[in-house]
Amino acid sequence: MSARFLNTIFVASLLLCGLHVSSVRAQETPMVSNATPRDFQSISAALLTLENTARKGDANALTYYGATPPADTSPLQISSRITHIAVSPTGALVRQVFGISIQRAFPVPLAAGTQELWLTRAADGSFALSPTRFSAPPEALADLQKTIESERTDDGPEILDVVASRVGGRWIALRRQQWTGTVLAQNPDPNTRPRDYIYRQMSRAPRTGGISAHFIFSNTGKQGATWQGLGAAFNPFKGRNSQQDALASSWRDRMVSRDYTFASSHREFARALFAVGLWNEGADELRKASLLDPNLVPAAELSEADKNRSRDAQSAVVKQLQDEKNVGLGQDHPTYLINALQMQQRNQPNALGALRIALEYSRLAEDARAENWTNQAIDLQQRGAFRQADTGWMQLLFDHLRERAKLTKVKPSTILRSQLFTVRAWANDPQIVTLLASLEEAQHTVYAGFGIPMGNTEVLLWHNQGEFARYTTQFAEKGGNEFVAALTLTKLVTTRTGPLVLGEEINTFSDTTDTQPLFGTLAHEYGHVAVRQLSKGRMVPEWFNEGIAASCEGGYEGYISRVRRATNAGTLLSMGELSDWRVDGERAFLAYSQANSILDFIVTKWGKNAVLDILRQIGEDTAPEDAFRNVLGLGQSELWNQWQREGIR
Repeated sequence: MSARFLNTIFVASLLLCGLHVSSVRAQETPMVSNATPRDFQSISAALLTLENTARKGDANALTYYGATPPADTSPLQISSRITHIAVSPTGALVRQVFGISIQRAFPVPLAAGTQELWLTRAADGSFALSPTRFSAPPEALADLQKTIESERTDDGPEILDVVASRVGGRWIALRRQQWTGTVLAQNPDPNTRPRDYIYRQMSRAPRTGGISAHFIFSNTGKQGATWQGLGAAFNPFKGRNSQQDALASSWRDRMVSRDYTFASSHREFARALFAVGLWNEGADELRKASLLDPNLVPAAELSEADKNRSRDAQSAVVKQLQDEKNVGLGQDHPTYLINALQMQQRNQPNALGALRIALEYSRLAEDARAENWTNQAIDLQQRGAFRQADTGWMQLLFDHLRERAKLTKVKPSTILRSQLFTVRAWANDPQIVTLLASLEEAQHTVYAGFGIPMGNTEVLLWHNQGEFARYTTQFAEKGGNEFVAALTLTKLVTTRTGPLVLGEEINTFSDTTDTQPLFGTLAHEYGHVAVRQLSKGRMVPEWFNEGIAASCEGGYEGYISRVRRATNAGTLLSMGELSDWRVDGERAFLAYSQANSILDFIVTKWGKNAVLDILRQIGEDTAPEDAFRNVLGLGQSELWNQWQREGIR
């Protein structure tokens, strides 16, 4: 592998591991250094010795590059380039990009990346290697590429959503979500590698502030098919301090230049990183500042930074994914119910069991299977395979399934499925990409924030508000309200053991003249689904339900300042008014804002689990007022009073 080719790899690694993505010509940029010619000569000699030793396969030397010796004795090719040097009286901090490959018929990459080494200064002014090494933060592009490569492409037409975030000017790989089905919301790009496609989409992301980004790919499901870029969706962080993010991003840019050579710059960069939750990178920068100037950073600040490494945004990703895996699916998920019901049917076929299976397939938009099981139920009924006591339930399910079959004919026809969602949309709707991204984010928010095992939710994406209103007003009058961007329709029936959900669907629309993003809207509606799930369909105070949903969307728009203004003006809505929830116009904005603020107060004072415990108690038929008293020690009016005294920010 030629040195020129390796340098191309090094530059890509440098750009995407923390140095700004826009610096495309970094390879031609002069080295940043405050070293004297003598310092530079000594530093270069020390690194050349390291490189020569590593080239011979020395395990200790290879450790400096984060590599281990190959299993055989094949020769190693090493190429490196110094990009930054910061010299101080105590030593030198050196940043380099490097690549190591095993020399065979076809060279095999062993290690590559960006690292910083600390060299100590001897009494004669020369420099020697120390054990201290700082590796660059994980490269988001490389991680996302590995994720895509690990997904099979021959299991049928599928869609893959790989998720990343940009925090403090740095991209972080997060999660993935797979969907089955085919969609051509945009023309797939068959000639671009996934990594290149993501890079191109990153370059068109909003320039300022923290964002989450969803990169959507599709494949045909044929043997040897590749993932093709379908589109991307970006969601600005809500509830985050944009000024702090901008400051961290600005310092990241500055550290590419002469600022790198100043110990105080590393310290200020570290503090900016701490403010946006990049604790690992920030702790490393603080350590670098301390190495360059041992008197600059107090020992207590260094210790505190190291303690907070576990809170790092990248570390949180691993924990959140494991937590979500542990939460799993709800017991009423159609997959579980279908398996259990089909086993019962094999042992004792009956009409009611067939209808229940038909209902679950209908929820999954498996309309042909739903119709088949409905016909089996009719046949079993005609043959007398049912209990007389079940006739009421059978009639209810027959009617419900007939209604669903009728509605299916007017619903959007393109069907996409994930574990938790069944989407019905129109083919080639340009908002499908954003819809899938929004649902993944809503799912993640509810799982991470609530930890509730969820079932499968049907989601309908209509072309425009007119289509949306024509459908939803059949079931809810407010579907025709011009301010309603989404609506969750839930069909409940009363049983001896409590409410039973026969159907539930989130409806929204993709009118391209509407700039309202789907992310917050769908997270809000999915919050309602989570409330219903945990409360088992019981009646939850509407202000509490809306406060939870608003929290799921990242905070109701402008709620903090709106509540503060109402407090100063003496126009806050009372708990009685919130409980009635008969509000419209400006009062509606204030009602949602107060509900969100009171929810924040509960979480701050009693913890997130208090919210869940109230819902669980309501789900066990505890009256809402009693549930609040049992969990918080306060009724709802007393809670309002304490919130007014202590909780308004």
